[in-house]
Amino acid sequence: MARNPFTVESETCPIPATWYNRAGHKPGTQQSMTSKILLVDDQVEMLWLLNRTLSEEGYEIATAQDGSEGLRQAYAFRPDLIVLDIMMPGMNGWEMLRRLREFSDVPVIMLTAIDGEANLVQGLETGADDYITKPFAIRELKARIRAILRRASLPASDGGHLLQFDGGDLAINPASQQVTLRGQIVELSPTEYKLLLFMAYNAGQVLSQEQILDNVWGTGYEDSLANVKVTIQRLRSKIEPDPRQPRYVLTKRGAGYYMPKH
Repeated sequence: MARNPFTVESETCPIPATWYNRAGHKPGTQQSMTSKILLVDDQVEMLWLLNRTLSEEGYEIATAQDGSEGLRQAYAFRPDLIVLDIMMPGMNGWEMLRRLREFSDVPVIMLTAIDGEANLVQGLETGADDYITKPFAIRELKARIRAILRRASLPASDGGHLLQFDGGDLAINPASQQVTLRGQIVELSPTEYKLLLFMAYNAGQVLSQEQILDNVWGTGYEDSLANVKVTIQRLRSKIEPDPRQPRYVLTKRGAGYYMPKH
């Protein structure tokens, strides 16, 4: 029997492999700055429900029912966020995410019917930004989507000065939201950038995981401390010359993380 964590009115909701929808726009009007979301799930009922619900929120939606089509849509549709199921026939969510990260840093929320911290860590380490276990409340997914899109659209600072560490080897420019390591641009996800910026502004201060979670992820993530640990690891892999011997993002055992002042 097919997995179905939701109860919907129709047992069969025929949806083409690609379904675009600009719901929320009244005839003759245009909504500016509409966020685009790609939904990838092999369950037709799930796609139908999420498409309808998120379209009513004003998002522009495209869908795919397997990882291969999801990759094609990610390239053509250029979404602002992807909601990606893990357990799919053919190319599963893990493999799609791995290939996606070869050409895109678009935020990804992973969906799975399998609970457990191991899956959470695997998803975050592969490059996901968030992880939700089925069944879940639609309001929770909508809250997570809003939170991630807020991080992704973090406004540039008009008056923020250049933040430099280790004699300028690591530099953060809040005005352009650009991070460089020894003159080379470092590509960070929105969550990684916000985490680095938060720690840089508080350099010299040990920040607990709870403080980081509250300031970077926001409300609704109180039980997601694993997000902090895994995102710290991903950040170190990108900015540290030797992630095993970090010099920029350090650990204070039993207390939290900090960036030393330079």
